[in-house]
Amino acid sequence: MLRSCVQSVLAVAMMSASAAAAAQDTEVAADTTPTDVYREVQSVARDIEHLRLYMGRPANTQAPIDVSSVAPREVIYQANTLCEKVNRLGFETIREIAEKPVVPDRQITPADVLRMVRFAHGQVRRIAEELDLELVPPGPGPTESRTPTDVYKAIVQLNRQINLLLDKRFAPSDVFEELSLAIAHAANLRSRWPGERIPPAPDWEFGKRPTDVMKRLVQCSELVRSIAEAEGLQVLQFSLDESSLEAVSPSDVYDVAALLVAEMAYLDRMLVNTKAVRKARYPGRKVPSDVYQRAGILLQQLKEINELSSTDTSRAGS
Repeated sequence: MLRSCVQSVLAVAMMSASAAAAAQDTEVAADTTPTDVYREVQSVARDIEHLRLYMGRPANTQAPIDVSSVAPREVIYQANTLCEKVNRLGFETIREIAEKPVVPDRQITPADVLRMVRFAHGQVRRIAEELDLELVPPGPGPTESRTPTDVYKAIVQLNRQINLLLDKRFAPSDVFEELSLAIAHAANLRSRWPGERIPPAPDWEFGKRPTDVMKRLVQCSELVRSIAEAEGLQVLQFSLDESSLEAVSPSDVYDVAALLVAEMAYLDRMLVNTKAVRKARYPGRKVPSDVYQRAGILLQQLKEINELSSTDTSRAGS
């Protein structure tokens, strides 16, 4: 099992000096802009494309996700996913991983995002070095101004491409873990009112697919946005058309689940001010029906919180 192997590698500190250096060489300027981050993401994408051609893997052909009003706090969770996928790629190709930067428990800045992207870039270059691949030197990059939304879209596309390079791609069990984190944050939000914080799981339904899970997560996202608006806060907006929904993979579902965790953590910090929730333990092998059921718990929580938030005017803008 890959996860067990990765944990064993971490436990015995099997990290080379080069990988350790890559993990540490991530200091960035405090005045970093989204354009700086976008430039680095494009540089990573060029190196990943070189790896893709070497490995003979397919190119990502999915259209960019339709998002708007993205903030750095949402971008950093996609950057965190990028680090996780690059580490998994490193383990599969050269049996190396490195300790990635942690997501700061405070207001996120573009510098925080760039730190994560540079870590991922260092790991990609480490993989190429071990495979004796000569990478193209980075070019000047875009000169026009870029926004967090542009960076978010670019990282999502990069994550999709890296997933196509993996032997063990992100699976339903990974999505299940992310949803457990979202449920924990939702329980904190639900604690502001009397009643049950985590409802019973809905009935397990046979034959669900990643598309069904994604549709349920889209419902969750819409409720998160409604809750945020009732509290005077703003969160990312995104949409998926029917053709995109039918083409989703577990990796796409994972990216949206990670987004939900980012939004739930933000609402938790702003409205309840609790510390970061404990990372969920590996749940074992899961199928989409298990994840769909798990998402049903979150959906019920969010429906209750939305109703309570919209009727409790004393909390608006708190």
